[in-house]
Amino acid sequence: MVIPEEDLICTLSLTGRAEIKVKGSRFVGVAAPALTREEGGKIVRAEEKKYHDASHHPWAWRSVGNASGDFGYTDDREPSGTAGMPILGAIDNSGLAGVIVVVTRYFGGVKLGTGGLARAYAQAAREAIAQAQTVSGMMAEEFSLYFSYSLVGIVSRLAESSPAVITRRDFSQQVGLNIAVSRSRAESFIRYLNESTAGKIEIKSLSIRPVFPD
Repeated sequence: MVIPEEDLICTLSLTGRAEIKVKGSRFVGVAAPALTREEGGKIVRAEEKKYHDASHHPWAWRSVGNASGDFGYTDDREPSGTAGMPILGAIDNSGLAGVIVVVTRYFGGVKLGTGGLARAYAQAAREAIAQAQTVSGMMAEEFSLYFSYSLVGIVSRLAESSPAVITRRDFSQQVGLNIAVSRSRAESFIRYLNESTAGKIEIKSLSIRPVFPD
Protein backbone atom coordinates (compact mmCIF):
# COMPACT_ATOMS: atom_id res chain seq x y z
CA MET A 1 0.00 0.00 0.00
CA VAL A 2 1.38 3.38 -1.02
CA ILE A 3 0.51 6.09 1.51
CA PRO A 4 0.14 9.63 0.11
CA GLU A 5 2.97 11.81 1.37
CA GLU A 6 0.61 14.33 2.98
CA ASP A 7 -0.92 11.56 5.12
CA LEU A 8 2.29 9.79 6.05
CA ILE A 9 3.09 9.53 9.76
CA CYS A 10 6.33 8.47 11.37
CA THR A 11 6.24 7.80 15.11
CA LEU A 12 7.72 5.39 17.64
CA SER A 13 6.68 1.82 18.26
CA LEU A 14 9.13 1.11 21.09
CA THR A 15 10.68 3.31 23.76
CA GLY A 16 14.30 4.41 23.59
CA ARG A 17 16.57 5.41 26.47
CA ALA A 18 19.96 7.09 26.63
CA GLU A 19 22.20 8.66 29.24
CA ILE A 20 24.94 11.25 28.91
CA LYS A 21 27.19 13.05 31.42
CA VAL A 22 28.34 16.63 31.02
CA LYS A 23 30.69 18.17 33.62
CA GLY A 24 29.30 16.00 36.36
CA SER A 25 25.63 16.46 35.49
CA ARG A 26 23.78 13.33 34.46
CA PHE A 27 21.08 13.54 31.78
CA VAL A 28 18.74 10.55 31.36
CA GLY A 29 16.53 10.71 28.27
CA VAL A 30 13.51 8.62 27.35
CA ALA A 31 11.68 8.82 24.00
CA ALA A 32 8.30 7.10 23.80
CA PRO A 33 5.18 6.97 21.61
CA ALA A 34 2.42 9.26 22.86
CA LEU A 35 -0.40 9.89 20.42
CA THR A 36 -2.25 12.12 22.91
CA ARG A 37 -1.31 14.62 25.61
CA GLU A 38 -2.80 12.25 28.16
CA GLU A 39 -0.48 9.43 27.11
CA GLY A 40 2.46 11.81 27.24
CA GLY A 41 1.48 13.00 30.71
CA LYS A 42 1.49 9.43 32.03
CA ILE A 43 5.03 8.92 30.77
CA VAL A 44 6.21 12.19 32.32
CA ARG A 45 4.72 11.24 35.69
CA ALA A 46 6.30 7.79 35.48
CA GLU A 47 9.74 9.30 34.86
CA GLU A 48 9.27 11.78 37.70
CA LYS A 49 8.42 8.91 40.02
CA LYS A 50 11.27 6.72 38.81
CA TYR A 51 13.82 9.51 39.21
CA HIS A 52 12.14 11.25 42.14
CA ASP A 53 15.45 12.52 43.54
CA ALA A 54 16.53 14.26 40.32
CA SER A 55 16.90 18.03 39.93
CA HIS A 56 14.74 18.55 36.83
CA HIS A 57 12.42 16.66 34.43
CA PRO A 58 11.99 18.81 31.30
CA TRP A 59 9.99 17.30 28.45
CA ALA A 60 8.52 18.01 25.03
CA TRP A 61 5.67 16.44 23.07
CA ARG A 62 4.63 16.72 19.42
CA SER A 63 1.15 15.74 18.20
CA VAL A 64 0.62 13.11 15.54
CA GLY A 65 -2.59 14.66 14.24
CA ASN A 66 -1.38 18.21 13.60
CA ALA A 67 2.38 18.11 13.81
CA SER A 68 2.85 21.79 12.96
CA GLY A 69 0.49 23.23 15.55
CA ASP A 70 -0.11 20.90 18.48
CA PHE A 71 2.76 20.52 20.90
CA GLY A 72 3.83 21.09 24.48
CA TYR A 73 7.02 21.46 26.46
CA THR A 74 8.40 22.63 29.78
CA ASP A 75 11.81 23.69 31.13
CA ASP A 76 10.87 22.41 34.60
CA ARG A 77 12.66 25.21 36.45
CA GLU A 78 15.70 25.29 34.20
CA PRO A 79 16.46 28.72 32.68
CA SER A 80 13.88 29.63 30.05
CA GLY A 81 14.59 28.15 26.63
CA THR A 82 17.37 25.82 27.76
CA ALA A 83 15.51 22.52 28.06
CA GLY A 84 11.99 22.11 26.66
CA MET A 85 12.63 23.84 23.34
CA PRO A 86 15.89 21.99 22.60
CA ILE A 87 14.11 18.70 23.32
CA LEU A 88 11.24 19.70 21.00
CA GLY A 89 13.79 20.63 18.36
CA ALA A 90 15.31 17.15 18.58
CA ILE A 91 11.86 15.62 18.00
CA ASP A 92 11.14 17.87 15.03
CA ASN A 93 14.55 17.29 13.48
CA SER A 94 13.91 13.54 13.64
CA GLY A 95 10.73 13.92 11.57
CA LEU A 96 8.70 12.14 14.23
CA ALA A 97 5.29 13.00 15.64
CA GLY A 98 3.10 11.50 18.34
CA VAL A 99 6.19 11.40 20.55
CA ILE A 100 7.09 12.43 24.10
CA VAL A 101 10.70 12.91 25.18
CA VAL A 102 11.58 13.42 28.85
CA VAL A 103 15.13 14.27 29.91
CA THR A 104 15.85 13.93 33.62
CA ARG A 105 18.81 15.86 35.01
CA TYR A 106 20.87 15.17 38.09
CA PHE A 107 22.85 18.34 38.82
CA GLY A 108 26.57 17.62 39.16
CA GLY A 109 27.61 20.77 40.95
CA VAL A 110 29.02 22.64 37.94
CA LYS A 111 26.86 25.18 36.12
CA LEU A 112 26.77 24.59 32.37
CA GLY A 113 25.51 27.98 31.24
CA THR A 114 22.47 28.44 29.02
CA GLY A 115 24.24 27.26 25.88
CA GLY A 116 25.70 24.23 27.59
CA LEU A 117 22.35 23.26 29.05
CA ALA A 118 20.57 23.55 25.70
CA ARG A 119 23.20 21.41 23.99
CA ALA A 120 23.10 18.75 26.71
CA TYR A 121 19.30 18.47 26.70
CA ALA A 122 19.22 18.31 22.91
CA GLN A 123 21.92 15.64 22.81
CA ALA A 124 20.20 13.47 25.43
CA ALA A 125 16.92 13.77 23.50
CA ARG A 126 18.57 12.89 20.17
CA GLU A 127 20.30 9.85 21.62
CA ALA A 128 17.10 8.59 23.28
CA ILE A 129 15.23 8.94 19.98
CA ALA A 130 18.05 7.12 18.16
CA GLN A 131 17.65 4.16 20.54
CA ALA A 132 13.89 3.89 19.91
CA GLN A 133 12.13 1.96 17.15
CA THR A 134 10.11 3.82 14.54
CA VAL A 135 6.96 2.86 12.66
CA SER A 136 5.22 4.42 9.65
CA GLY A 137 1.47 4.83 9.26
CA MET A 138 -1.10 7.26 7.95
CA MET A 139 -3.67 9.75 9.12
CA ALA A 140 -6.96 8.22 8.10
CA GLU A 141 -10.68 8.76 8.26
CA GLU A 142 -12.48 5.71 9.56
CA PHE A 143 -15.93 4.70 8.33
CA SER A 144 -18.42 1.98 9.20
CA LEU A 145 -19.97 0.32 6.14
CA TYR A 146 -23.02 -1.96 5.98
CA PHE A 147 -24.07 -3.60 2.73
CA SER A 148 -25.49 -6.77 1.21
CA TYR A 149 -23.33 -9.76 0.32
CA SER A 150 -23.89 -9.07 -3.37
CA LEU A 151 -21.72 -5.93 -3.06
CA VAL A 152 -18.73 -7.61 -1.38
CA GLY A 153 -16.72 -7.81 -4.62
CA ILE A 154 -17.20 -4.13 -5.48
CA VAL A 155 -16.32 -2.94 -1.98
CA SER A 156 -13.29 -5.22 -1.79
CA ARG A 157 -11.89 -4.00 -5.11
CA LEU A 158 -12.28 -0.36 -4.10
CA ALA A 159 -10.63 -1.01 -0.74
CA GLU A 160 -7.70 -2.81 -2.37
CA SER A 161 -7.15 0.01 -4.86
CA SER A 162 -7.06 2.69 -2.15
CA PRO A 163 -4.70 3.48 0.71
CA ALA A 164 -7.06 1.80 3.19
CA VAL A 165 -7.03 -0.61 6.11
CA ILE A 166 -9.99 -2.75 7.20
CA THR A 167 -10.15 -2.48 10.99
CA ARG A 168 -13.29 -4.55 11.71
CA ARG A 169 -15.27 -7.27 9.96
CA ASP A 170 -18.77 -8.52 10.81
CA PHE A 171 -20.51 -11.13 8.70
CA SER A 172 -24.12 -11.67 9.74
CA GLN A 173 -27.29 -10.82 7.78
CA GLN A 174 -25.32 -8.00 6.17
CA VAL A 175 -21.64 -7.36 5.78
CA GLY A 176 -20.29 -4.87 8.29
CA LEU A 177 -16.86 -3.33 7.89
CA ASN A 178 -14.90 -0.59 9.54
CA ILE A 179 -12.44 0.82 7.06
CA ALA A 180 -9.79 3.48 7.59
CA VAL A 181 -8.98 5.41 4.41
CA SER A 182 -6.04 7.73 3.86
CA ARG A 183 -7.35 11.15 4.94
CA SER A 184 -6.64 12.96 1.68
CA ARG A 185 -8.35 10.18 -0.31
CA ALA A 186 -11.35 9.61 1.96
CA GLU A 187 -13.77 11.94 0.16
CA SER A 188 -13.10 10.45 -3.28
CA PHE A 189 -13.24 6.91 -1.86
CA ILE A 190 -16.73 7.47 -0.44
CA ARG A 191 -17.89 9.13 -3.68
CA TYR A 192 -16.69 6.18 -5.78
CA LEU A 193 -18.22 3.77 -3.30
CA ASN A 194 -21.63 5.42 -3.57
CA GLU A 195 -21.42 5.62 -7.35
CA SER A 196 -20.30 2.01 -7.76
CA THR A 197 -23.02 0.62 -5.51
CA ALA A 198 -25.79 2.99 -6.65
CA GLY A 199 -26.04 4.27 -3.10
CA LYS A 200 -26.96 0.82 -1.77
CA ILE A 201 -24.58 1.01 1.15
CA GLU A 202 -24.86 2.48 4.63
CA ILE A 203 -21.88 4.71 5.42
CA LYS A 204 -21.08 6.44 8.70
CA SER A 205 -17.99 8.51 9.44
CA LEU A 206 -16.45 7.48 12.77
CA SER A 207 -13.26 9.43 13.43
CA ILE A 208 -10.01 10.76 12.06
CA ARG A 209 -7.08 8.94 13.62
CA PRO A 210 -3.65 7.48 12.94
CA VAL A 211 -3.57 3.95 11.53
CA PHE A 212 -0.54 1.71 11.28
CA PRO A 213 -0.84 -1.00 8.61
CA ASP A 214 0.69 -4.39 9.39
